[in-house]
Amino acid sequence: MIGLKRGKVRLCPHEAAWETEAARTVQVLSSLLGDVAVEMAHVGSTSIPTIMAKPIIDIAVAVEDFEPVLRMAERLREQGFYYRSDDSDDKSLLFAAGSYYDGTGEAQTHFVHVVKTGSEEYRNYLLFRSYLIRKPEVAREYEALKRRLADTVPEEGAREWYGDGKREFITYTLRKALVDSYLGKTVRIGIDRPIGYVHKKAKYTLVYPINYGYIPGVLGGDGEELDVYLLGVDTPVEEYVAQVIGIAHRENDVEDKLIACPVGARFNASEMARRIAFQEQYYRGYVESTDGEIFRLTE
Repeated sequence: MIGLKRGKVRLCPHEAAWETEAARTVQVLSSLLGDVAVEMAHVGSTSIPTIMAKPIIDIAVAVEDFEPVLRMAERLREQGFYYRSDDSDDKSLLFAAGSYYDGTGEAQTHFVHVVKTGSEEYRNYLLFRSYLIRKPEVAREYEALKRRLADTVPEEGAREWYGDGKREFITYTLRKALVDSYLGKTVRIGIDRPIGYVHKKAKYTLVYPINYGYIPGVLGGDGEELDVYLLGVDTPVEEYVAQVIGIAHRENDVEDKLIACPVGARFNASEMARRIAFQEQYYRGYVESTDGEIFRLTE
């Protein structure tokens, strides 16, 4: 049902039994960790029911502090979860299970990724899983990539090579999953470029006709705070609570932009595109609205 020889890559059709085993594992970990574990989730490819996956169960555990978990390492080991210190760092702890670790065989069956509550690491585990479940066409692309890699995997360093081959797709998909997760949500925006702000670049001077800001503490594809266009507010503001109504997808850049407006206001995709064209005219892409409407931006 589950398990793969360490260092090997083999994809299997999805099995309902993976969900059952993941739920059982979460229950066991909950009983062991108690209140130390704030959240847990089945993640990784075995949590996506429409695609093939390596038959290894991945569980993400969110905690406030790593120290209590490390103090429980022996207790976890007694229940089959072995602490992998060489694969852990200041952002995550890795525990693994399987006959390879208890010395009775060669299989790895579970990976338990312990990360901080509210961290980018935990957010990304959930974002990737949820986005691929919501977007079956993206899930199919991911499966096709995984199958191509699995069919050409080298004898030596197979797992590392396989992981490296997926990295670009995962990074890009997380970028899209992040902005998609905000559609329809109400957010607090910090405004750092209010109406009338003058931004001078090497080739032009840009005067902002609308308020432009960011979601504090949330990093976008460029590694800086996620940007937001604020429509429907005609005076300069320093911050604003607004509803996200669209996304400006950039195809020739490393980031996308959210589009928001006062709660209850309405803008269709073409109206959004027109209002943000002062900056988006320099990029190739399109606007997507909450109802799925698409309007192509001019390059």
